[in-house]
Amino acid sequence: MNFKMNKLLMLLMVLLLSLALVVGCGGDNDEPAAENPADNEEAAENDEEADEEDENDEEVDEEEEAIDPAELLDRVTRAYFDSITTDNSTWNMMAFDAALENIEDNPDDYFVVDMRGADDYAEGHFPGAVHIPYNQMADQMDRLPADKTILVYCFTGQTSGQAIAAMQLMGFDAISLQGGMNFGWTTLELDDELLETEGTDLPDPSNNWNEEQEVLIVEIHRYFTQGMNYIVRPDDELLETLEGDVAVLDIRNEEVFEEGHIENAFLIPFGELGERMDEIPNDKPVYVTCFSGQTAGQAILNLRLNGVDAYSLYRGMAGWNAEEMPVVTP
Repeated sequence: MNFKMNKLLMLLMVLLLSLALVVGCGGDNDEPAAENPADNEEAAENDEEADEEDENDEEVDEEEEAIDPAELLDRVTRAYFDSITTDNSTWNMMAFDAALENIEDNPDDYFVVDMRGADDYAEGHFPGAVHIPYNQMADQMDRLPADKTILVYCFTGQTSGQAIAAMQLMGFDAISLQGGMNFGWTTLELDDELLETEGTDLPDPSNNWNEEQEVLIVEIHRYFTQGMNYIVRPDDELLETLEGDVAVLDIRNEEVFEEGHIENAFLIPFGELGERMDEIPNDKPVYVTCFSGQTAGQAILNLRLNGVDAYSLYRGMAGWNAEEMPVVTP
């Protein structure tokens, strides 16, 4: 009897111990401990603050990455002159006869732009040339092919110099046809029967500008739509102007400058303009002269984009001397 009783007591103890373990450890159906509302509110506030900090960090990053137009213009216009050296006599120009030969050999490599008036274009233009007048240059630039060399011409090479400078800043491979139709095509005595009278349509827009190009095209558009081409002819009125509070910048080389130059002119050779741009005043008009006005055309676009009130003398020193204007000689 005692043995049976002891066995029963032992079984009861094991059962009680098992129940105690189940109650102590809990089970899958146990409810979680009640959360403190204050803790929830504090956690939400912390999450909100973290989100605000992330947003502020993003705004700071965007501000840091924003393009400074003045810095961009200064950088790209200075770089424009990096490839110009005294040994590089082409200075972003090509003769008409060389252009004809190059196009004949590699017709798919070139794209030609005529900047003259509509009537002049219709009367006769370079074979295959499209028509983009001066004041539409920025508006039509997205129609230019990025994979071809763009040849641009006008009457004298001066406005085409401005155009190819703008195109190069936008990343195009652009060259001015030397002397324009008046002093390039005509003087080479090329066959006028080569000229076409039927127009060539512009391609559809094909270029998607990057962020820097978006900034540049705004400034370039402003440049070409002011109702003037920034070219001044040498005459008595200009001579009187040059005696006032203005600057005259000669961008030829030192040797020819010493042979004869406009009174009070200062010299910065064309290829040195990028590194010496700080020497050019931005508080007065600056009249730029070169040999024929063509490199001056390239120069004044870059200068005006940097806030310099720059003008090109018509046909440079060739035009000045043709009008028998005074020069300083040794």
